[in-house]
Amino acid sequence: DEQNEASSLANNNYSSSSTSSLPLALDSRSTSLEAVGGGATTAVSSAGPAGTVSGINPTHSPGGVGLPSSASTVSGTSVSHGGSGGPGSIGGPGGLNVPTAREWIDSEDEGTVEPEADWSSNIAPEILSSISDLEKKRQEVINEIYQTERNHVRTLRLLEGIFMRPLQESGALSHDVLNLLFPHSLIHLKDLHTAFELKLKQRRSEHGNVVREIGDLLLTMFDGQTGDELKEHAAHFCARQQIALEALKEHRKKDEQLQRLLTKAESHKACRRLQLKDLLPTALQRLTKYPLLFDNLYNFTVRSSPKNESEALAIRKSHESAKRILDHVNQAVRTAEDMHKLLTIQRKLDKSGLDKEASVEFKNIDLTTRKLIHDGPLTMKKNPGVQLHGLLFEDTMMLLQKQDEKYLLKYHSSPGLGGSESKYAEGRFNPITKIHLILVRQSAVDKNTFFLINTNVSQMLELTAPSSTECKT
Repeated sequence: DEQNEASSLANNNYSSSSTSSLPLALDSRSTSLEAVGGGATTAVSSAGPAGTVSGINPTHSPGGVGLPSSASTVSGTSVSHGGSGGPGSIGGPGGLNVPTAREWIDSEDEGTVEPEADWSSNIAPEILSSISDLEKKRQEVINEIYQTERNHVRTLRLLEGIFMRPLQESGALSHDVLNLLFPHSLIHLKDLHTAFELKLKQRRSEHGNVVREIGDLLLTMFDGQTGDELKEHAAHFCARQQIALEALKEHRKKDEQLQRLLTKAESHKACRRLQLKDLLPTALQRLTKYPLLFDNLYNFTVRSSPKNESEALAIRKSHESAKRILDHVNQAVRTAEDMHKLLTIQRKLDKSGLDKEASVEFKNIDLTTRKLIHDGPLTMKKNPGVQLHGLLFEDTMMLLQKQDEKYLLKYHSSPGLGGSESKYAEGRFNPITKIHLILVRQSAVDKNTFFLINTNVSQMLELTAPSSTECKT
């Protein structure tokens, strides 16, 4: 069922509607495609229209960064190179002449581009002497924004040219698994960042690498329509990335041809000893850097040019927009990974111990239709041999008992507190309890332990979490 399972996850539309902030606590989290269950749906918005994969036509441009062969217009900046076909067209009469992976790999500009060691080394001495120390620091931040953006564009091109296209041509992976690893958003992100990098390069060249204003370029990229496109395409690209890497890891173990192909790609000098699993996360890592860079830039701008309020305002607004984009993408990642967890558990769920006594509401329970808030392993304090896995949803808490590869939905023995005056009697603790019927009290003697009380039947379980942080959560 692997292909159907991959297709289910690859074709699902994901959004960042979940408010979950959990760690990845599911120790049985599948490293295969079995958790990519068929038929499950989730209310998640599309991360943008499906795009047509465009080719790469490397050119030796100043700075060593090749531009995409597809025609892309981003906020007024047109990046068009080669081909008489329309944007995104591939091959055929009138289409783009898409170079093969071998032609791209042999490009001389790849693997040889190094960032500038020092911004001031390219500035004429007479100009440098006229710049204040604060302005020099501001220029250094601008230079860092440009250089890191340039490297990011290069990484996106590596992902497309050295990994995605050879994998497509080899047929070593199915279309659905490929779409998990390299969704169409990769091409959109490459085009967006390439256009942004080109604008930064042009602005630097206007006054001999001294950038007077940059706020307008930042706003163009991170605010308005382009900001929305960046947000959605980044969310779509990053959301299922870890899931895809786990699936790829399993395929590499089973398929020698795939292993050889990826090993050869990863050994190319352009990868600089980085593997695919190291390169893919850079898209999310890049988004985490923007707020830090923009905050630094804002502080130096208001100090070096206090009268230039419009520039400072544009940078501050860009900083806020970059943070919103990062939050949106992080939420999309959590939503997708939560769904992956629930799919894994649902496939291994054994309800035979509860079905006869379960209420109508929980007879045919489907975990994937619920919004996960938190989950994690638990043990019974008085019976540590019983391994539980807690699932906290918006309206319900479930305690599943782990047994081999299964998750059992069954009543748990509740030892009670003992003594004739205790109101917590021995009995069976329902594994599914409504939130409004639960009280939680932390133990006074063990920071990792808490009491879970079902007020409806006056029963209690003493449970231990892996850490005090988990216990408090």
